Amino acid sequence: MAGGLRHAVNICLLSREYPPETGTGGIGTYTYNMAAALVHLGHDVQVMTATRSSEQDYRDHGVRVHKIKRRDIRPKELELIQYSYSVARSLGRLRCRPDIIQASEFGGEAFWLSRRRACPLVTRLATPLFLIDRFNGKAFSGPRPLLNWIEKRPTVRSDGIFTSTRALAKEVCGAWNIDPVRVEVIPNSIDLTRVRRLAGDSPPPEGLRNRDFLLYFGRLEERKGVRVLARALPAVFEQFPNLSAVFIGSDLGYQGAPLREHITSCAPGHGERLIFLEQLPQEKLFPIVKRAKIVVLPSLWEAFGFVAVESLALGRPLVATSGSGFEEIIEDNISGFLVQPGDSEALAGKIIDVLRDQANLRRVAERAADRARDFEVSAVALRLLEYYQKIRTRWLARKDASRIQ
Repeated sequence: MAGGLRHAVNICLLSREYPPETGTGGIGTYTYNMAAALVHLGHDVQVMTATRSSEQDYRDHGVRVHKIKRRDIRPKELELIQYSYSVARSLGRLRCRPDIIQASEFGGEAFWLSRRRACPLVTRLATPLFLIDRFNGKAFSGPRPLLNWIEKRPTVRSDGIFTSTRALAKEVCGAWNIDPVRVEVIPNSIDLTRVRRLAGDSPPPEGLRNRDFLLYFGRLEERKGVRVLARALPAVFEQFPNLSAVFIGSDLGYQGAPLREHITSCAPGHGERLIFLEQLPQEKLFPIVKRAKIVVLPSLWEAFGFVAVESLALGRPLVATSGSGFEEIIEDNISGFLVQPGDSEALAGKIIDVLRDQANLRRVAERAADRARDFEVSAVALRLLEYYQKIRTRWLARKDASRIQ
């Protein structure tokens, strides 16, 4: 028996994001880790991913990676439909046909193939565009109903739906009129061994070697609560004169200007204590995470948050927000700390309290590393395989019943 199934199966994962070309987002992180774990458990795994350059297929740690040319087309809806059509055509040309296909709802990659398929389709909820719109104000020039439909249609047509958190399931089921009974909760996961190996013992960049710093890493955008943290920093800096704040990630801007400018304007006179780094590959990022005094993730709402689990894995005390996916990862005052989203004053107070109590900080750091084990990819992969088995059994039974009729 391979990983809970009676025999090895061929699994196809659809993910526009995939390292190394486009692997920095949560979907890419999930797919990369899970694909390798499923191969390790004895299954055949193929990944369909996007490329803007070469369409050369390759193998990576036993995973067969098929690259599909992604084109910039306007309007965005047409680009998504065209890409989903390319995915369906590429799947039809595979010599080794999948036994089960898994896609994210984001961008509607399975839109075309959901119309008619030769095997079960499972949708893993990530973060639909309507949720990004809600907290960022816009995703692609404001709310557009057709984009929502492109994501919703293949999801509701799927043979199975699962989600990383109950918080995400609640939002999507409510918006898309999906019976919550249809949605399974299977947490996202990371390869703990790999994260800790990449963090290693190498020093951080030269500019951080002799600094105490709190860290934010992830995209600099409105829904991540970066402006909330910016407004909290002056009070924190006043209490800790030797503390710096490091921001790592792509700057998506705010009201037409870089968010870096807004953050700097919120802490006048402290410019030398603000350090901004562009998005980094994990082998350069994780050594910095490992040496942060604390990690602060002030999202207004979060479906899951790989950055949270990566911080836990490296034993970093974490200050994050309640009311969404973080609450299902972090046990308040046990493996981290939670504060109400959008409240700069409460965030500043929490950071100050946490940094003042060094004994509690060390205790929480130890529990953080323990909590990370609950998200180890090898264990989560077994749960996913059990779910696949359930969906395949149900799908095959329906297929047999239709033949009899």
